[in-house]
Amino acid sequence: MSNYLLTALISIPQEAGYYFPERHFVSISGSSLYSVMIDKLEATEQVGKIIINTDSDRIRNNYAHSDKVKVINAYQAEPLEIELELTSDKMTAALLEHVQGEHFLQLGPIFPFLKHQTIDYVIETYIKYVINQEDRSHDSIFTIKTLNRRYYDSDTDFIREDRPNTFVEDGILHVFNRTAFIAGGNRKVGKSPFACSVDDTENLAIDSEENYQLAVLIDKNRHRFPRIFGK
Repeated sequence: MSNYLLTALISIPQEAGYYFPERHFVSISGSSLYSVMIDKLEATEQVGKIIINTDSDRIRNNYAHSDKVKVINAYQAEPLEIELELTSDKMTAALLEHVQGEHFLQLGPIFPFLKHQTIDYVIETYIKYVINQEDRSHDSIFTIKTLNRRYYDSDTDFIREDRPNTFVEDGILHVFNRTAFIAGGNRKVGKSPFACSVDDTENLAIDSEENYQLAVLIDKNRHRFPRIFGK
């Protein structure tokens, strides 16, 4: 697998929208959220280079002497993109103009409980089903959140009386390659993507003050979540 080192892409604006503008810099697990997320990438064996897109001087200074991390300011997200914390395709296209390589991992910056095992699994799935010549059945990987709900329309009539699974793109991880991205019209989620489900706790996004306080509560009670944090 060492032949397929990935370049990681992550965007961390100084001000993240109107409702919780300082979210990338709040403290979680004794560190700033942005450093928690970058630490996950630095600890990932298959990530050879990390590209941080930011307008923050603090982040630029923190990684000024890193051999693995490069800080650029190549794309200013629109307000709607920031509020939704989307790893937008427009941003991806702008970043690819500033980096070399073929294989990329794009990480959402606000998921502090994303497990290293999940990152490794997504990368292994990419290698197995996208890169592997013998079993190349997909062109990209992305993570989803699975919802099991009974649906009604606005008049409270049943849309479906059963409880079907609905899959929501969660914006945590995308793994893709430059060739398929361009061929698909500058889209990370290609024409034949593989979806990896990520559980609720890993999907907790620090996108509001309420969710931040919930994350702090979970962090202080890690022993109650052995499946996420271990025993």
